[in-house]
Amino acid sequence: MSDYKIPPEELDRYLQEMGAVVGLSIAEEYMAGVKKYLQISLRMAEALQAAPLQMEDDFAPIFRA
Repeated sequence: MSDYKIPPEELDRYLQEMGAVVGLSIAEEYMAGVKKYLQISLRMAEALQAAPLQMEDDFAPIFRA
């Protein structure tokens, strides 16, 4: 698994554009934390994509009350 990172200027542009799409503005004092956790989420997604599931794989059980 690679250390997935996107360039800071691309990350800034992504957050601005997606924020506009969903009507969300991020205060400047929170931007560094949002960027940090977005990078963590990207690495987690990369790890999940590296292990594709097949239809015959055993999925989690369903519990009903």
